[in-house]
Amino acid sequence: MKCKMCGFEFDENKLENRGCSSCGKHGCNSIHCPNCGFANSPDLEQEFEFILKLKDKLKNRK
Repeated sequence: MKCKMCGFEFDENKLENRGCSSCGKHGCNSIHCPNCGFANSPDLEQEFEFILKLKDKLKNRK
């Protein structure tokens, strides 16, 4: 995963407790960057991938 805030790349599967050591929400669906602590949402990442693919398809139709 690449952090949307600082660009640091890390393996989210190797993080203990999804990197939630500094998160006060406990149980959120975010994966916290070990570099900056930003809460990256895996759900949003999948949605952005879908949007980018859709944009490419629409762009190629012209």
